[in-house]
Amino acid sequence: MKKSIFLTVLLGLFLVSTAIADPGDTLWTRTYGGSRMDYGFSVQQTSDGGYIIAGKTDSFGAGGDDFYLVKTDAKGDTIWTRTYGGYDWDVANSVQQTSDGGYIIAGGTYSFGAGEYDIYLVKTDSIGNTLWTRTYGGSGQDVSYCVQQTSDGGYIISGAIELVWTDNYDVWLIKTDASGDDLWTRTYGGDNSDERGRCVQQTTDGGYIIAGHTGSGAGLNDVYLVKTDAGGNTLWTRTYGGSSYDNGYFVQQTTDGGYIISGTTKSFGPGEYDAWLLKTDANGDTLWTRIYGDIYDEYGWCVQQTTDGGYIVAGTVVYNIHNWDVYLLKTDANGDTLWTRTYGGWDRDMGYSVQQTTDGGYIVAGCFMGPGSVDVWLLKLAGEPEISMSCQNLTPIFCRGKNLYFKLTVGNRLGENISGTLTFSGYSGYDCDPMNVLVSIPRTKTYPPGITEEYYHFKVPSAVGPGQYSASVGGTLGDADLFCCMNVDIVQCEPWKTGDNTDWELVEIDRPDIALPTVTELYQNYPNPFNAQTNIGFSLAEAGNVTLEVYDIGGRLVTTLVDGHQKSGEHKVTWDGCDLASGVYFYKLTAGDYTETRRMMLVK
Repeated sequence: MKKSIFLTVLLGLFLVSTAIADPGDTLWTRTYGGSRMDYGFSVQQTSDGGYIIAGKTDSFGAGGDDFYLVKTDAKGDTIWTRTYGGYDWDVANSVQQTSDGGYIIAGGTYSFGAGEYDIYLVKTDSIGNTLWTRTYGGSGQDVSYCVQQTSDGGYIISGAIELVWTDNYDVWLIKTDASGDDLWTRTYGGDNSDERGRCVQQTTDGGYIIAGHTGSGAGLNDVYLVKTDAGGNTLWTRTYGGSSYDNGYFVQQTTDGGYIISGTTKSFGPGEYDAWLLKTDANGDTLWTRIYGDIYDEYGWCVQQTTDGGYIVAGTVVYNIHNWDVYLLKTDANGDTLWTRTYGGWDRDMGYSVQQTTDGGYIVAGCFMGPGSVDVWLLKLAGEPEISMSCQNLTPIFCRGKNLYFKLTVGNRLGENISGTLTFSGYSGYDCDPMNVLVSIPRTKTYPPGITEEYYHFKVPSAVGPGQYSASVGGTLGDADLFCCMNVDIVQCEPWKTGDNTDWELVEIDRPDIALPTVTELYQNYPNPFNAQTNIGFSLAEAGNVTLEVYDIGGRLVTTLVDGHQKSGEHKVTWDGCDLASGVYFYKLTAGDYTETRRMMLVK
C-alpha cells in the first residue's frame, strides 16, 4: 500500500471500508401496491427502526387516487397500509412521524375543501387510524408539498395558493396548532409571476426556511429561498439561476447554520436538465453550487446532510421517454461527487425521497414501473464505510516556506475505539508517485466512536520551490486500510518567503488559525512557459469585485477569466490556450484600486 500526507487543492477523496458492501449497494428492495398506479413520494425512518412511506394509490381506497400510507419493519416488510381520501383524487406529498408516535401527512385533495383543489392534512395515531383531518384553501387550486411538526407541537405547511383571476401561484405558508387549526398564513411572491414553496423546515432560531421556485428572478424560472421569523414575516429572500428554467425542490438547514438546496437547472450543465446542489451561508449568500449529470436529464428531488458532513441526493435520471431510473448521488462537504448510483429496470422508475438511516445507510422511496402497473418502491442501500477517512486542504495556494494547513476527518462507526498508524507523506509531482517521495511521517493514535476532526499544518521547507506536488494520508486503523491522495501547486510568490526550517515538520493544532492575506497580489503563472494550460494565482486582502483578463501581444482582449465578487483569500484559475497561437500573452488583475499585469509565454 502507498504510504501517506497532505498538500492541496482538494481534487478527490478515497475512502476504504471493512464492510463487504460498497456505499450505495442495494441491501434490499420492496414494492407495495396493487394492479394500478401507486407512488411513494416521501419516506422517513421511524422510532422503531422501520419506515413510513406516503404517496398515492389508484389500486385501493375510495376515489380515483387516495393518500397511501405504508408502515414497514426494519426489513421493509409491510406491517400495515392505510388509505385516506374521498370520491375524487387525493395525493399525499409529505409524511413525518410526530412526537406522540403517530403521523402527519400533507398533500392535496379534490374530494374535500372549499375550492377546486385544496391542501389536505391528515393526523393519525401510531397505527394509521385517523385522529383528524383539515383542509385549507380558497376557490382555486391550492396544494401542499411539505409538512413538518414544529417545536411547539403544531405544524408548518408549505405549498402554493392560486391567485384570483390568474393562472399564477404564490408560495403559501400555513402555521397550525397541534389540532391543525390555522394560527396564521403567509404568502410570498412577485407580481404576475408563478411561485411555489416545495419544502419548509423550522430553523434553529424558531423561524422557517422555504425553498421552491419563482418566475420573478433573472431567468424564466429561478430557485427561490425565503427566510422568515417565527411569525412567518420575511427576513430575506434569495433567487438563484440563469436565463432558463431552474427549480428548487428541497431545503435543509446544515450544521454550520447555512442551507443546502437540491433542484434542477436548465440554465447550466451538459444536459437539457441537470441535478443542482446549492450551498449557502446563514444569510442565503451562495458559498458554492454544483451541477451533476451528463447528456441525459437528471433531477435532484431531495437532499439530506449526512453524518460525515456531506450530502445525499435522490432524484431521477431520464435516458429517453421510455426509460428512467432512480438517481442517487453522494457528495463530500464541498459538494464534490464521491459516488453516484442508478437503480431501475427497463421502464420509468423514479426516486423522490431519501434519508440516511441510523445504521449509516440510506432509504429511498419512489416508484417502480412493471408490466401494466406502477408500485411504490422502497430501496435500502449500504452506507459509508464503518471506518473512513478524508482530507481537506485549507490553504489552496501557498508559497514555499509557508505553513500548509489541512483537516483530517476520521469516521468510526464501530462503536468502540480503533487504533492504528497513519503516515503523512509528500511527493514531488502529481498522483502520489512512490518514486518521488519527499517526506514520510508516521503517526499512531486511537480514535473514539463518531467523527473526529483534526487540524494539522506542515512547515514546508524553503528549499521546496514552485511547481506541482502531491500528498497523501494513508495507513491502517483497526482492520481498515485507508488512503487519500491529492495534488497541490506551489506558486512563485515575490519576494521569496524564507524561513529557518530546513526539514519537514508535522504539527497538530487546535484549529486551522489561518491568517488571511494582508496584501492583494497577482502571482506569476505556472508553469511558464506552458503548453496549452497554465495556472494563475492571486491573493485578495479584502473581498470585492475582481476581474482577471488575458490579452494578446497586440493588446486585444482574449478572454475574461474572472469577473465578479470574490472572497478574501487565495485564488487560482486555470487558463487553457490550446486554440491560440504560440507567443507572448499578458494577464491583468483588477481588484479595487489594485491593478497589475504580468507576462506569460505560450509554446506549442
